[in-house]
This record gives sequence, structure tokens and C-alpha cells, in this order.
Amino acid sequence: MAAGSGTRMNKNTPKQFIEVSGIPIIVHTYKQFKNITNLKTIIVLPENKFEYWKNYISNILKEENVKYVRGGNKRFISVTNGLKTISNKEGIVAIHDGVRPLVSEKLIKALYESANKLGNAIPYTPVINTLRKYKKESNLIVDRNNYINIQTPQVFKIKNILNSLKLIKDSDYTDESSVIEKSGEKINLILGEEKNIKLTNEFDLEYFKKIIN
Repeated sequence: MAAGSGTRMNKNTPKQFIEVSGIPIIVHTYKQFKNITNLKTIIVLPENKFEYWKNYISNILKEENVKYVRGGNKRFISVTNGLKTISNKEGIVAIHDGVRPLVSEKLIKALYESANKLGNAIPYTPVINTLRKYKKESNLIVDRNNYINIQTPQVFKIKNILNSLKLIKDSDYTDESSVIEKSGEKINLILGEEKNIKLTNEFDLEYFKKIIN
């Protein structure tokens, strides 16, 4: 998924296309997946300037077996557009944020194996900070043991996530596990990786640069 505008990074270029060590973040992310056997890749790009971004990425990846799909103005549309291009609806699909370039091949494989058995696999990490529930006039402590952080890639049986997307009425969700849950499917949680961060702001970008360099 690389169709967002990346406004929180406060850059003129969408954050997935910011170059680190000479290549855009989305390509760093792609490289974590490319060596997995029998895996086909779809990169969903912004609707705005789609041909420009497609040419930009394809010129870097050259002859890589990648399909490029036009996104939409909401994640719901972008994900649906990507899924519709998959011919084998009996397969397994991982939906991953294009700006999570530190995910490991080990975690990706574990998620695919779990989803193949249980229908879905959602990576998470424990909450380590103290949490407070904030309201306009007050705030109160909550038990952090009752909460977790959700990551991507989120992996599903293709026909299940497609059917779930058809059923939902609220298209303003932030991840696909929320969609599959609304259809009545049990969420299968798999321990993720602390390093699998989403590059959201300038601090995250500088952290990634230090790791790469």
C-alpha cells in the first residue's frame, strides 16, 4: 500500500517516495518481500500522478515482476483496487504499509503460514508505555495490559477479505483487521516486531536513515 499522501511527514514528496540511500522507502519495503518463494507483488500507487509514480518505481525495479495499481482517496478504495487485480481468489494475501521497510522476512513467512491455517494473521506488539484515556475535561489511567499495538503486514485468505470489504458500510477504517472482524471472523494475533515501525514523521525517517547507513 503506497497510495497515501503522507502529510504528517511535512514533506513535498509523499513519504513512501522519499529517497534513503538513493532509493525510495517503498522500494526498501518491497525488498523485504521480493525473495519469498511464489510471492507476487502488487504496489498500489497514488491516484494523483499515477503514471508518473508508476514510471518512477518501475524504472528503479526494472524487470521485477511487479503489478502497479491505481489507488483511491481512501484506504478502502486502494485496498479494494489492489485485491481485485488478483486472479486466484483462493490464495493468501498480505496487505502491508509501504512505509514499514523494517519488517523481517521471518515475520512475513510466519504470518503467511498462520493465515493459511487459521484464515488470517495480524501482527501485534505489547504496549510498553503508561496509557491514559483522554477526554476534553478529564483523563484517567487505563491498564496497558488490556491493549496492544497493531502492525502490518496483515494476512488473509483473499476471498474472505474481499467478501468483508463488500459487507462494510463505514469506509473510514485504518486497518484491514477491523474490516474482517466486522464480518464475524475471529482475529488471529501473531507477535510482531518492535523494529517494524511505520515511518510517520521526521524522527522516524532519521531513525531509518541511521539504520540503513
